[in-house]
Amino acid sequence: MTPSESKTVIGTKTKVSGEISSSENLTVDGQVEGVIRLEGACLTVRAEGHVRATVVAQDIIVLGRVEGEIRASGLLQLRGSAVVQGDVFAARLSIEDGATLRGHADPSRASEPLPVSGGSFDARRTVNV
Repeated sequence: MTPSESKTVIGTKTKVSGEISSSENLTVDGQVEGVIRLEGACLTVRAEGHVRATVVAQDIIVLGRVEGEIRASGLLQLRGSAVVQGDVFAARLSIEDGATLRGHADPSRASEPLPVSGGSFDARRTVNV
């Protein structure tokens, strides 16, 4: 899988706070804080990107930094420059040399929906291992 061709790109000088919901691929070069829900779509966090959020998508490719819970119903790829802090629930997980994962990985819960409360990111819930 290569980084997604996205109709939506959050640029390097852009910061978004809140909830993002879409059925289109999303690329993050800037900063996102809150919740990202992509139904049947791919999230790519490029090397410059920083996400502090609960993330739910079909496929997720991380080259940058993600802090928070991640749920991928398909493939979660952590490329060599990736830094992920938080629990990951992915049907399939690929971790390249050099990538960092601080948290737990559990494939059995990859398709579970987020709680009705929205599952917003809370740094106090982040697990360091």
